[in-house]
Amino acid sequence: LYQEDVRILLEASELMSAGDYLRAQRSRTLMRAEWSRMLEEVDVIAAPSVPMTAVGADEETVTWPDGTIESVSDAYVRLCAPANITGVPALTVPVGHDAAGMPIGMQLLGRPLGERTLLRVGHAYEQTQPARALATAA
Repeated sequence: LYQEDVRILLEASELMSAGDYLRAQRSRTLMRAEWSRMLEEVDVIAAPSVPMTAVGADEETVTWPDGTIESVSDAYVRLCAPANITGVPALTVPVGHDAAGMPIGMQLLGRPLGERTLLRVGHAYEQTQPARALATAA
């Protein structure tokens, strides 16, 4: 039913103790409070969607300039983790392509329950961009 990487994570979660779970929930509460404080000062935060451009579907790891090797799944979730943990709404919009033609995305993060503002900002940004041709599957 699940791919191997998801199945492993689900099985690993069964090993978490009640104490670890409670500590994680406390940390999450602190993170939510800090993000709410930050978002009182701005309507939206713009950030990269992922720390790299898209990789081929068959690639499982990425090698960073310092030689560090990381799984693609870990790299992809790193920058969206704050929204996932804190529950703030997030939206990704395309911002272009790299030299190889791979897509680049910008993540917009909004205030809690601020989906309407977030969608308006994303839409306004997209209206300033030229129309893009959609890539076709190879």
